[in-house]
Amino acid sequence: MRRRPLAPVLGLAALASGCASTRCAPVSVVVERTEERPRLRTEVHGVRTDPTGRVLEDRRDVIVPEFWVLGRDGRWYEVSEADWRGAEPGHALSLCR
Repeated sequence: MRRRPLAPVLGLAALASGCASTRCAPVSVVVERTEERPRLRTEVHGVRTDPTGRVLEDRRDVIVPEFWVLGRDGRWYEVSEADWRGAEPGHALSLCR
């Protein structure tokens, strides 16, 4: 009867425990103010070739909104649009950090 090595099993366990640290840590923030900030982002909409045969990306600049909440602790938190719409000054907002 042949025994299986323990090292691969321990290695996989170590990798799995490393992923556990990326879980959500709920934080309650009392909202002081909300803000919507526009940001310029470059998006690739395709590729083409120029007359010499080089491949070029077709890029476009688009303005996208970012949603921010100022907590009573003086820190800004970037939140989803749904969280931003539900945020009211003076009320607690539960965030995942």
